Amino acid sequence: MTISVNDCVAAITSHTRGLAAAADGNLAARIEHCPDWSMADLVWHLSSVHWFWNEIATRLPLTQPEDLVRPERPAEADLIPTLLSGVEVLADTLRTADQQAPCWTWGQQENVWFITRHQVQEAAVHHWDAVNASTGQGWAMDDRMATDAIEEFLTHSVANPRWPMPEAAPLGATFSLPGTAFAVADGALPGTLDRTTAAVEPEGDPGSVLLWLYRRVPDHAVIPSTVDAELVARFRAFTFTD
Repeated sequence: MTISVNDCVAAITSHTRGLAAAADGNLAARIEHCPDWSMADLVWHLSSVHWFWNEIATRLPLTQPEDLVRPERPAEADLIPTLLSGVEVLADTLRTADQQAPCWTWGQQENVWFITRHQVQEAAVHHWDAVNASTGQGWAMDDRMATDAIEEFLTHSVANPRWPMPEAAPLGATFSLPGTAFAVADGALPGTLDRTTAAVEPEGDPGSVLLWLYRRVPDHAVIPSTVDAELVARFRAFTFTD
């Protein structure tokens, strides 16, 4: 499966607009999985994320982000317009950028394509947060984009040679992710995992699996009861979210 820059930009834009729609009139709502945040905080967070990565992608060859001067949070009435205008700026940047241009990232891959690809799941998961905190809204993620996001997560958001976790207990087995064609096993470097191909054909909803990876839905919503709970816990210890 191959996704394009345009696929990613469309998904980033669509999920951001979905978040804005869910947030409209609900800025005081609490965000279940970010308990210190209100909906207003969530909107500003995603706006800030879009601003930050747009700066990284346009200030090449910036090697470290510490010198960036972050914008001030706007008044509450301006939060949603700021989010919607900011995602258009980011979309234009990513749509026209050299995806192979080197830049700072926190992942193993340090180029603009990492930004373009990862921002899909950033927008999608926070869109779900907003929908979960509001009423009368729906959430869905394209299967192709969700599958790519899972593959990206299993490359960059699990312990890897750049971010090893030597204190974590070895996985000790192959863990196949339901609803995907992916599995993970202990890497050659202690404290890391390697992504492999699952032995079975994928069944289920990859969007739900992505939400599970981000700890938005409980194990029983995705993981069959036949899977060793301790194996799942060991896998969890190797994952992190930005």
